[in-house]
Amino acid sequence: MESKPLHNEHPTTFDVIIIGGGIAGSSTAIRLAQLFNSAAATWRKILVIDERTTNAETFKVGESLPGGAKHILKSLGVFETVNNDAMQGKHNFCYGNSSAWGSDELYDTSTIFNAYGDGFHLNRSLFEETLVKTAESQHDRFITIIRGSVTKSLLVKNASGGEKYWKVSISNNELPIHGNILIDASGRRCFIRKCLTDLERSSFDKLLAFACLFETDTSQPSDSDHHTLVESCAFGWWYTSLLPNKQRIVVFHTDDDLIKHINKKRKIRQVEEFYEFMRETTTHTTKRISEHSYRPVGKRVMCMPANSESLSRFVSYENRWIAIGDSAVSFDPLSSQGMLTALYSAKLGAEAIFFQYFNGNKTRNKEVTVQPLEIFQQYIEDTFRKYKSEKRFFYNKEQRWNNEVFWKRRHGDHIET
Repeated sequence: MESKPLHNEHPTTFDVIIIGGGIAGSSTAIRLAQLFNSAAATWRKILVIDERTTNAETFKVGESLPGGAKHILKSLGVFETVNNDAMQGKHNFCYGNSSAWGSDELYDTSTIFNAYGDGFHLNRSLFEETLVKTAESQHDRFITIIRGSVTKSLLVKNASGGEKYWKVSISNNELPIHGNILIDASGRRCFIRKCLTDLERSSFDKLLAFACLFETDTSQPSDSDHHTLVESCAFGWWYTSLLPNKQRIVVFHTDDDLIKHINKKRKIRQVEEFYEFMRETTTHTTKRISEHSYRPVGKRVMCMPANSESLSRFVSYENRWIAIGDSAVSFDPLSSQGMLTALYSAKLGAEAIFFQYFNGNKTRNKEVTVQPLEIFQQYIEDTFRKYKSEKRFFYNKEQRWNNEVFWKRRHGDHIET
């Protein structure tokens, strides 16, 4: 997607500015455009600032999308494209989970027993590009998407004494852009914290993810295992998923302060050492790699944060902002909730903004006791509270390494801050 600088002599004003063109940002823009269209508010304008530097050809970790996301994909108008891409091998279908957790034995759970059916192992970059192209092609009356980095953002009070607005500067745009509402969909970096110094973001663990991409050639027997495999070990846990183009992703999770101990034995940022460490600590994951003669792609192992985080608040009616997706809350990958919550929070966040600010002021009536933004705030709080409870439950199911630091931290009710 090409960048679209805004060439104007005066600052351009948008009703909504969305920082982030990933899953949460693009989905929010699409849902807002749908709502504006249904209200015949054709003059409303949405700006998406896409700060991503990747494209559909670039590999991106984070591929598991449960079948429960299908109805949201349909409502956004992208399910057919995603499903057709999976039929053509551009994404993979996911048929269930296999886990060696609490036992050496491998237990399978099939999606045939799931009301929503199969999930997906996505080409993440392609999926994000599908959302962006849908926003551009189907909702261009409302949505403008530009590539660039946000260099500065200020909350400004109107000189005439009216409502506040946001003044945003972008790297490839000479003049700042004005927006009535700011949506932070910037992911874990949580851009809104740079603008509001009193906003806190809490971290509940120290989890890191180390990912290595493997590939095999056409001469090898086809890998037909479309399950997500999860396997625990003394130092943390592993997962592997089959990807398109005869590739397989392998990811190891542990705490950042435990890396020094692991590195005394294996320098796991190096591919050869990562592979040997996998062989030493897993049975089933190693089998998946070795039986199809997979070999590493590249020479370095990717490393990224995977810890649970939450903002102290997710909305402000007075200051006209809202945080969605990983910017609001982020999850341990064991939950497979990241993309699903990004889609849900995008849909509900867009609806909260529409009914709070653009629905003829109906919801700002003093007789209305619960405002749309408050409902969204409560939804995120409830989602994260439920997630933390389920996270403790599943980590407590693994009791083989009670004396290891990684597992001690996750057993019982202890939560790190």
